[in-house]
Amino acid sequence: MFLSRPLFFLALFALLGELILTPEIPFSYRFLFLFFLLFLSLFLFRKKKNRLFFCSLLCLTLFMLNFYSVNHRYRTERESIDYILPLQAVLRGKVMYVEEQERKWKLLLSACIVDTALEKKNFSLKNEEKYQKRNDLHFQKLILYLPKESTGEGSMSLPLPGQICSVKGHFLELSPATNEGEFSLPSYYKGEGISGVFQARTIELVRGESFPFAKELFTLKQSLGNRIDALFPEETAGFLKSLFLGERSGITLSEKSLYQSAGISHILAISGLHLSLLGGFFYRLLRKIKLSSLLSSLITSFFLFSYFLFTGSSHSAFRALFMLFLRFAAIQLGKGKDLLSQLSFALLFLLWLNPLSLYSIGMQCSFFTLFVFFLLEERPGKAVRKKKEKALSKICKKHALGFSKHPSLLLKFPAYLSKLIPCLLSTLPHRLQGSFLFYLALLPLFSLTQFSFPLYAPLLNLLLLPLLPFFFLLGAVSIFLSYLPEQDFLLLHLLSFSSRFLLNLLFQIFHLFMEKSLALPFSQILLGKMQALSVMFYFLFLYLLFFFPKAKSLSLLLSLGFLLSIPLYLPRPPKELEIAALDVGQGDGFVLRKGALVFTIDNGSTSKNLFPEQIFFPYCKAKRIQHIDYALLTHCDRDHISGIQALLEKNPSISLSHLILPASALQDHRYDLLKRLAYNHGADVSYWQKGDELVFSEQGICLSAKKTAWAENPSTSKKRGPDTKGHQLHIRCFYPNDASYMEEANAHSIGCLLEYGHFRMLFTGDMPKESEEALLENCRETEASPIVDVLKLAHHGSKTSSCPSFLSETRAKFALFSYGKKNRYGHPHKSTVENCKKYRLFPLETAKLGEILIKTNGEQFEITAPQA
Repeated sequence: MFLSRPLFFLALFALLGELILTPEIPFSYRFLFLFFLLFLSLFLFRKKKNRLFFCSLLCLTLFMLNFYSVNHRYRTERESIDYILPLQAVLRGKVMYVEEQERKWKLLLSACIVDTALEKKNFSLKNEEKYQKRNDLHFQKLILYLPKESTGEGSMSLPLPGQICSVKGHFLELSPATNEGEFSLPSYYKGEGISGVFQARTIELVRGESFPFAKELFTLKQSLGNRIDALFPEETAGFLKSLFLGERSGITLSEKSLYQSAGISHILAISGLHLSLLGGFFYRLLRKIKLSSLLSSLITSFFLFSYFLFTGSSHSAFRALFMLFLRFAAIQLGKGKDLLSQLSFALLFLLWLNPLSLYSIGMQCSFFTLFVFFLLEERPGKAVRKKKEKALSKICKKHALGFSKHPSLLLKFPAYLSKLIPCLLSTLPHRLQGSFLFYLALLPLFSLTQFSFPLYAPLLNLLLLPLLPFFFLLGAVSIFLSYLPEQDFLLLHLLSFSSRFLLNLLFQIFHLFMEKSLALPFSQILLGKMQALSVMFYFLFLYLLFFFPKAKSLSLLLSLGFLLSIPLYLPRPPKELEIAALDVGQGDGFVLRKGALVFTIDNGSTSKNLFPEQIFFPYCKAKRIQHIDYALLTHCDRDHISGIQALLEKNPSISLSHLILPASALQDHRYDLLKRLAYNHGADVSYWQKGDELVFSEQGICLSAKKTAWAENPSTSKKRGPDTKGHQLHIRCFYPNDASYMEEANAHSIGCLLEYGHFRMLFTGDMPKESEEALLENCRETEASPIVDVLKLAHHGSKTSSCPSFLSETRAKFALFSYGKKNRYGHPHKSTVENCKKYRLFPLETAKLGEILIKTNGEQFEITAPQA
């Protein structure tokens, strides 16, 4: 069915060629893409499609060369930025786009030249290489952040698109994703073709020629934004500015999270949906006023292209714009619409203009969603479906014409319904099946991007998307009427008030539907992050089961079997023990998993203010963690508790059964908030001191919980019976000694030993040297060996901890440092690093390696840094 669409094969070959060269994809998967490419080539050759075969190979070669060239240039630009990152520099470039944010301006610059200006040019061979690395560096695109106080009255005016400016400042470091589930800012910018981010101190205008109408468009955008702020409440104004102007700075983080959880976050971006609605409405409006098809197409194309530039030029908007242009061209040439070929042509064009757009999540979602939708139209039974849809369309068109000639609707309506309802019922099974298959195909996409599937998103989109044209219409009317002197005309005043009232009402309905959908049972189905191989097998079986003709009875059984097998593609709990040391920045964070057991130790950060929302919660979602059995907090410092505190405060999707605090927390008011939050959450609270322990079976079931009199909820010590196979997991507390109050919170940090078979690891919180000595003394009293395989160094490697005697007695092979890059405390201290070298401890540093994963079966263990 695709042989009649050569553009589809050309786009497929171009895409596979880029995937084969993508260095971020493991070699084994790239080999699979190569194998599939050879299979397609052989298929075309066997079908004797020689012209298409050679055109596809030519397309493959050209796109691979283009991708390699652009990717090499981008890598060179990134290396140049890394070289001059700490230096002050002068940046010169052309402004392409300006966006207002809360405290700064965001500018997109192209054709940039950067000079560190540290020395005059010296042509001697000795200094030429150094000069080339630091000066006259060329970049295709850069983001410039400009503080608002540097522009305005008494300072230079803001540059407009098309103008060339010179900026003094420095590059900002882009932190990659170092934990599973964390958003990668460098990958996002790479998808946009942006090499780096520059922070400006001063700015000068070099040349003042702006793009045609740039000043007028920018002034109009500012005026519309201010007008929307004045007319509507804050939440409604933020939504409308996103809808009309593409500015999302007015939408709060909680609002964005609400839209994403409900599965309709695409509404907040100027996407293909918006341009399609606007383009279709504008074209039909021009045709209604009797303009010719050609003139209507040209005016609509100009309007959409201006709006596309006006709102920031996203990949999905580019795709919709290009497809609309092709549609208008097909109308003028008298050709039928082949949406699959149009989409393939748009993909080819975008990949040629910007090969790195392959990294863009927005581009991936936009094209993937539409390809799935169009391919579903080609599944078996297409002719029958098309015939029924054509009959339905014919009935609607015929009776619409009848209504226009005979305004008496009451006489015509019963006859219309008598023909329409049977036709609708005949098409309903095909539509329901298509919708079901569509969201089934999108399941891996939700898994890889959001780690969950909003179950009611299909229904929510069906209910809310038809309201979007009313938002556009009422918003445009409200803004237009606000420029008129409505106080002199009662009718204008009433119209303006009515349009704003209705728009606010629609927005409240929007919110009500989203909130109610999230309050329903199973509103969020946690998927976790599927592995690449699982995604490939998922699509392979999906294609074989639903796109090949089969007997209806067999098809039903296979479909049911496929649905029941979906959990097999999702991440599963580890059979053996896994210890993840998260890269939390300046703080500590550990997640222990074994079977059904999830045990956390600390999880907090002071260097990353949004640590819970950006690191801890996404990690739990990516690993399909929706219940934490035990959360141990060594002490009350924020860099150890912020993640668990946020979970107890505002994350109902992750439940917690038991909270473990140091024994002194029973009378320490610094822990009152945590205890109150745990009570409201429904979690038991236990207070640990020397002698307390937990024992878990091979399946992660708690076998025993030995507690002192300080246990607040004795029900947690219930025994589950003996374990008869595999290794047991022991977590034993060796410090603090008692519940005595200590002014210094670090001094009562819980020190606990983890034992799993022959593997041992010691967690020390922020214990000072005196506490370390007390822990060793307690080990001697109980005749417990302090020798471990991995030692989590206390207090992030501070000089106040990790004394030589402690390192000597623990005899660890690996020392785990958890600290943030360039922290103001100077962690890890030089003396601690030297002591680790002296006692032959191999350093594992989260600041350098990112998330550190330790896997052990109780006999052997391996340490990896998956995101390093």
